[in-house]
Amino acid sequence: MSLIGGVIAGIASKVGAELVGKVLGDRFGPAGGQLAETVVKEVAKRVGVPVEQLPEANEKELEDAVRSVETTMPEIIALWAKGLDGQFALLQAETEQGFWQSAWRWGWMYLLAFFWIWRIVVGPAMNAWGWPIELVDHAILLTLTTWFISLYMGGHTVKALGSSAIEAVKSMRGRQP
Repeated sequence: MSLIGGVIAGIASKVGAELVGKVLGDRFGPAGGQLAETVVKEVAKRVGVPVEQLPEANEKELEDAVRSVETTMPEIIALWAKGLDGQFALLQAETEQGFWQSAWRWGWMYLLAFFWIWRIVVGPAMNAWGWPIELVDHAILLTLTTWFISLYMGGHTVKALGSSAIEAVKSMRGRQP
C-alpha cells in the first residue's frame, strides 16, 4: 500500500489536496493507517479501478478523484474519530466494571497460546521421547482460534485473515515447479 499511497500523496500535493496529503504522509502516526487505507479505497472507488491498479490509472482521473476525496475528508476524518471514540469508550467501560469484565479476552489469548505451544512444541517432543500422547488436530485449534479472533476483533478481521491465507496459498502454489 505504501507505493500506492505515495502515488496518491504525490498527486495530492500537485492538486493542492492538503488533507489527503497529510493522511497519506503518515502524519497521523500508526493509528492513522486505517484512515489512510480508507482514503486510498475512496480514491480507487472514484477512479473505478481496484486499489492495486491505481498506479496504472489515468493521471487526470486520479487528480479528479483526489480532489473529490479532498472535499469529503472532513466527513471521513469525523467517522474515523468517531470509531476511535467508540473503542476508547468500550475500553473505559470495561475498566470501570472491574477485572472479570475483560478477563475473558486475555484469558483466551493465554489459553490459546498454551494450546498451540503444547501442540507444536511440547506434545511432539514428548512423543519423540517415548511418552505417547494423543495430540489435538491443527484444524480444531485453528477453528478455536478463529472463533476467538472473530469475537475479539470482529468478523472483518477473520475475513481479512482468510483472504491473506488464500493469497499466501496461491503464491506458494505459483512458486512450485
